[in-house]
Amino acid sequence: MTRIGRPTWQSHVPARAVRAAHLGGRYLLTGAVRRLSPGVAAPLRGPGGAGRVLDPALHAVRGVLRRGGIPRAVATFHLADNPALRFINADSLVLQQLYWFGEQGWEPELLPWWRYFCSRASRIVELGTNVGYFAVQGAKAAPHARYVAVEPHPVSARVCRQNLALNGITSVEVIAAAAAADPAATTTKLVIPWEQLRTPTVAFMAAESELPDGMARRAGTAIEVPAVDVRSLLGDVDLLKLDVEGQEHALLAAAWEELRAHRPTIFVEVLPGTPRLRAVLVRLCAELGYHCYAPTRDRLVPLSTPEIRNVSPQRKHGTNDLVLCAERVVGADERGYSSGC
Repeated sequence: MTRIGRPTWQSHVPARAVRAAHLGGRYLLTGAVRRLSPGVAAPLRGPGGAGRVLDPALHAVRGVLRRGGIPRAVATFHLADNPALRFINADSLVLQQLYWFGEQGWEPELLPWWRYFCSRASRIVELGTNVGYFAVQGAKAAPHARYVAVEPHPVSARVCRQNLALNGITSVEVIAAAAAADPAATTTKLVIPWEQLRTPTVAFMAAESELPDGMARRAGTAIEVPAVDVRSLLGDVDLLKLDVEGQEHALLAAAWEELRAHRPTIFVEVLPGTPRLRAVLVRLCAELGYHCYAPTRDRLVPLSTPEIRNVSPQRKHGTNDLVLCAERVVGADERGYSSGC
């Protein structure tokens, strides 16, 4: 769930000064936002909609406020545009975005497709569930499916369990471990960049991770976490989601026989600077007959082999994720379609 930005003035400033400025500014903003009363914050929340005009100034204000977190007096909150769902107040970029922007705050182009495919699935595996936002959404869409959510960071896994419980979801099994390509691994080192919050959206394995330029150089702390063989997670899987910060290529390659046997629909994050992952996706299409799509708000856009290898899905389609289906999608749009996926 990494968010990649363009190079800025920070490229020309010593790393220590950048770090101090970033953390200092966040400390001041967090202090101000945390002191807001829920009554003051409430009119500023939500994506707009019927009867409500979202002008650029309000959007800009929300953009600043979400960087400061969630008011301290808020213990739990409903999504402004989906009040059926509730989440806890935690030190999390995902939850901050959800508090201020609702469902439009976190990967809105991916969400309807995840709910749709979950509603058709019987066995779902999510690798890198973070605080459980997509697990909550997926489990609500597929209440009778078997759902396994895997999260290596211990704080994020705990928050995930709390969010599931808050929404009355008992069908999701949370595994607090890192999915590993090495079947002999029982633990692994998880690296957390210095700018991350207590529930990091970026935390990567120290070995064999394929990362965008600069991410590995921002390492702050490292912790040892349990590891689980990815192959052991994929029995009878028919829907698989991977958001594992640079391990996607290794996990897909390691689970090749499971993918061949079960042919699940695959949601996978594809960041810049990931040629090994792109090569695996091309292989899936060439050898296992998968079809690759970029999810947009209203349709799935088919991608050719050259596009899989070379095109940035974020720049061209506004998403970091791709969807791979074992059968070709027919009439792919959000309103529903006929497909073997």
